[in-house]
Amino acid sequence: MELWQKNLYSLWFAQLIAMIGLSLIIPFLPLYLREIGVTGKEALKIWSGLIFSAPFMVSAFLQPLWGMLGDRRGRKPMVVRAMLGLALANFLMGFAQTPSQVLILRFLQGSLAGFVAPSLALMASSAPREKTGQALGTLQSSLVTGMIIGPLLGGVLAHFMGYRPIFFWTAFFCLAGAILVMRLVKEDFVRKEKEKRATLGENLRFVFRSPELRVLVMLMVLIQFSIVIVAPFLSLYVEYLKFSPEYIGLMTGVVFGIAGVANAITAPLWGKRADRMGYRKVLRHSLVGISLFSLPQAFVTNVYQLLILRAGLGAFGSGVIPTVNTIVQRSTAEKDRGGIYGIFQSALLVGNMTGPLIGGILSASLGLRWIFLINAAIFILAAVWERKAIRGNT
Repeated sequence: MELWQKNLYSLWFAQLIAMIGLSLIIPFLPLYLREIGVTGKEALKIWSGLIFSAPFMVSAFLQPLWGMLGDRRGRKPMVVRAMLGLALANFLMGFAQTPSQVLILRFLQGSLAGFVAPSLALMASSAPREKTGQALGTLQSSLVTGMIIGPLLGGVLAHFMGYRPIFFWTAFFCLAGAILVMRLVKEDFVRKEKEKRATLGENLRFVFRSPELRVLVMLMVLIQFSIVIVAPFLSLYVEYLKFSPEYIGLMTGVVFGIAGVANAITAPLWGKRADRMGYRKVLRHSLVGISLFSLPQAFVTNVYQLLILRAGLGAFGSGVIPTVNTIVQRSTAEKDRGGIYGIFQSALLVGNMTGPLIGGILSASLGLRWIFLINAAIFILAAVWERKAIRGNT
């Protein structure tokens, strides 16, 4: 087995374990906040959006800096640092007694996070050019697979243990991921003192002066915003659809997980297809598919209809981010790739930050179904805009 393959499998398992931990509690945040004292439907929605967004408010600004530091010091240390930081923040969160304490510790989590961008840079630098799409698609599937298993496992843990112990399990999983990276990932990184590295300003100018990269980074914001605008409120939507109160936590995990199952299965397939037929075509097909499966979610009358549509959303959603990451890899110099990936990761985090905040306000004022209508409208807008903004194939 070649070194790049060993790194791919090692990073895949490490990211899988860390993401399982990080996604254990996310579907149940509104239910946990209700348990620790948040009362009133409107207050619960606003608090849920704020606490969900909190880490991304900080990490969106720090990702390019962590990426640049990885370019200078090595990508592997940045992955380990982030996973250890996430373990610490979530361990402390397990002792929080009020929503304000949870919020502060979520800010701490955001300041320490950031293992995705250095993982991408490490993998993109070691994989053969003709295998890049497949490698990044496979690596992306670890995140999505973790997001499948996490909510499902979290639903079981919540059902039998309650919500608070989940934070300690999150810390354990992140610590385990860090140990895997330390022991198994090999990075042949040699710092070249005389080699000029781009500054943050130069990286930003490079991205926004490139017509293609400029469109892609804005597209990442839109797509992630639309994905997460509904995420904190899925448990409330399951409750709204009159599902059995005794099993709301468990079913919420299934609703979250089904999209991830479809995503994990199809991500490597989209990567192979993109390597063969072109990245722009795959990106467009994925955006159209996401739009088609998003709109009907606003009109479902039971949880089982929602499950089918979430599965379709996951199947097409897996073709977006790995494809964008591959286009970025082919458009940037290896020595500055971590910083550029950091900017694109920041774009995702801006979407993660603004989506739940705006979703909390809109759901409190308009109702839950309107959030799904807005979600679908943004996906449709992104599909149309991408097609008009850049013509031709990559």
